[in-house]
Amino acid sequence: MKRSSHSLLLAIAISGSLACSSTGNATDTGTGGDAGTGGDAGLSEWRIFRTETVQNANLGGIAGADAICAAQAFEAGLEGEFKAWLSTIVSPVAGRVTQASGPYVLVDGTRVADDWGDLVDGSILAPINLDANGVFRRGDIWTGTLATGAPYATSDCGAFTNGSSGVALCGASNSTTATWTENITPACSTQLGLYCIEQ
Repeated sequence: MKRSSHSLLLAIAISGSLACSSTGNATDTGTGGDAGTGGDAGLSEWRIFRTETVQNANLGGIAGADAICAAQAFEAGLEGEFKAWLSTIVSPVAGRVTQASGPYVLVDGTRVADDWGDLVDGSILAPINLDANGVFRRGDIWTGTLATGAPYATSDCGAFTNGSSGVALCGASNSTTATWTENITPACSTQLGLYCIEQ
């Protein structure tokens, strides 16, 4: 049974009274539909992980963020294609990733959502806090993405090419409410991770 959606007060975040936390590469022990671009591609589960690295919002745009996800999946020995859970004002993640008809899971098999509809309904079943190697990671995530999969339309750090000025939307990797992707708007210079989702 899903938890009820958590109301967001983005106006508070925009005012600067809160900020997603900068994180290093510290680790802890322990574990924590056929739309989109390619349909279901014959998969029975779609894996999601958070990056082990953090960076400011100059990600090299969506292509750069996708490359970070692909590299970390490859280094961990994960087969398949992975893209960043990242939207710009003009490019919503919902329009460029597979909208799966089956479950989304962490790399250890923990179920995050039953399918695409469940992923974007305002809450998830487990926080996305494992990297591609299954290592538990703390810290927050650049998303630019509302809980519905739509883009945050106010600002996006120059389509995630600017790491020095402005703000963009981030998510909280320890959350199972809508704040997993739609939390607050830190400065573009903040060092955050990425979510990576299998295609």
